[in-house]
Amino acid sequence: MIRTIVILALAACAAPAAMAEPSAATEQYREAQLVEAGERWRVLYEASDWEGLRTLYTDDAVLMTQGQAKTVGADDIVAFLQRLTNVGAAVTFRFKPEETIVEHGLGFVTAKYRMDIAFPEVDPATVVVGRSFLVYKWQDNGWKLWRDIDNLAPDVTPEDFGE
Repeated sequence: MIRTIVILALAACAAPAAMAEPSAATEQYREAQLVEAGERWRVLYEASDWEGLRTLYTDDAVLMTQGQAKTVGADDIVAFLQRLTNVGAAVTFRFKPEETIVEHGLGFVTAKYRMDIAFPEVDPATVVVGRSFLVYKWQDNGWKLWRDIDNLAPDVTPEDFGE
């Protein structure tokens, strides 16, 4: 009886440690989900699905884009992202992930991006290219954007996207 209790107690102590370290297969799956999270963001943004886009952010998310003040909180980030479509612009995005890393429940993505902005009655469209550094948190069985840093990068060109 005592031996059974000791074995169960040792197993209970070992179980949380084993569960804390995901398997290599789990890590690969979560890395693939990071790339999918970026694609899901793009699709929702281009569809102007602001409620859906909101679900991809943690409540305390932070957006830091080139030349803009820091935007804090998922609701304020979505409001910021709506500004171009609110003035009638059509916006498309393309992402090219360069690196994905999963560590300690966080996902890190470095990606090239291209943003095409077509304003009404303005030709040609404005093209912005650069690099993003995204930090995701694993929440509710999926990746949620926690930190989004975008910058202009001289080594990223429109030609990087097949144009």
